[in-house]
Amino acid sequence: MGRNRWYLVVVGLVVGSLILPRTGFAEESLSVDQKIASLQQQIDILKRQLEVDKEVSSQKVKDAPIVTASAKDGFSIKAQDDSYKLKLGGYVQADARFFSVNRKDVNSPQSTFTDRTVRLVISGTVASDFDYYFSPEFGSTAISLPDGYLDWRIDPAFKLRSGKFKAPFAYGRLQSTPGSTFAEAGLVENLAPNRDIGVQVSGDVLNNSLNYAVALTNGVVDAGGTTNNADTNNDKEINARLFAQPFKNSNSLALRGLGLGGAASYGHREDNASLPSYKTAGQTTFFTLAGASYDGPQLRYSPQIAYYYHSLGVYGEYIASESKLTKTTKRQSIKNDGWEVGGSYVLTGEDASYAGIVPLNSFDLKKGGWGAFELAARFSTLNIDDKIFDSTLTSNVITSSPTAAHAWTAGVNWYLNRNTKLVFDWERTEYKGGAIGGANRVAENLLLSRFQVNF
Repeated sequence: MGRNRWYLVVVGLVVGSLILPRTGFAEESLSVDQKIASLQQQIDILKRQLEVDKEVSSQKVKDAPIVTASAKDGFSIKAQDDSYKLKLGGYVQADARFFSVNRKDVNSPQSTFTDRTVRLVISGTVASDFDYYFSPEFGSTAISLPDGYLDWRIDPAFKLRSGKFKAPFAYGRLQSTPGSTFAEAGLVENLAPNRDIGVQVSGDVLNNSLNYAVALTNGVVDAGGTTNNADTNNDKEINARLFAQPFKNSNSLALRGLGLGGAASYGHREDNASLPSYKTAGQTTFFTLAGASYDGPQLRYSPQIAYYYHSLGVYGEYIASESKLTKTTKRQSIKNDGWEVGGSYVLTGEDASYAGIVPLNSFDLKKGGWGAFELAARFSTLNIDDKIFDSTLTSNVITSSPTAAHAWTAGVNWYLNRNTKLVFDWERTEYKGGAIGGANRVAENLLLSRFQVNF
């Protein structure tokens, strides 16, 4: 028995030595699994946190505004998707007007240096489809607002505008002021409405080959509307314009630049609170209607034509303004009209366009760039209805007011870059009547230079 007892003790010790370590290892293995599971859970949390941080960072980048300053767009801030935009721009036109001196002419204007235009332009987009445009003028003694309107771009074929803007009428008036070929508008543009307050619908149809615009406005007198804001009566005016480029999408380069159009305006006036004044390019007032009142409808109409081909650009338009005047018991229908034709040629090979010239090479002496050079010429005329000089109708007399004016213009434009240009225009304006005894007033000879910066 003793031998068996010791045998059992030895076996028990051996078995115990084998069993006890294994039990401890199992417990230790279970603890490690738990730790691994805990670590895996923490890793999953970190991975999700990284994903969230990445999403937040991506959204921040997506929402971050784009700030730019460039020759094309000026200074702007916009959203990544262009849904919101704010653009700061403007233009300054510093003029020098030199007139030939004629001491015998009491109407001889004075040569002068002047800031013709100093404007800040604030424009942009809100909620993708709504645009705004405000352009305060600082060039005069008082700040004014020549342009200030809102646009709703519902569709390329239908845009709604409300505020103060250029009435859709004259070809020359509608051209961008910084992009105009000549420093000043031609004589015939005196007969067209300028800026007015109201609403307008416009758009491009037929694959962008036809542009239309119809506006209902307060109504302004001929050449009026630069700073006028108030209406003088309850009647309103409607302006409508169509301009077609029938070959815009054709394969013929020679025909693509042909444009044909027409405009008309109709309103009703019964007051003398605002009467028209007509000016030359030198801003000399050569005719002011006096002593009469409007009394009835006013109709304007204008056929227009333009053609651009490579470096060549030509255009022409006719404008007539018909209205009724009254003085005491005298009532008379009158018609003032005129026309102009102009053209330009870019010597340095750039394409001529209605929007202006963009030099292929900006002025830079180090790189040998000289910008772009353009030659321009224009003839413009304006005729005053002879019935206006009936002494029983108005106070205008032929001894002080010309019955017609004709102007020849020759110009050279130097585009230093897309934002800067120098303009040199020589213009001679001849008059019919307007002097003592009904003789022709002395012609006005003007050399006008302009230094313009726009952005």
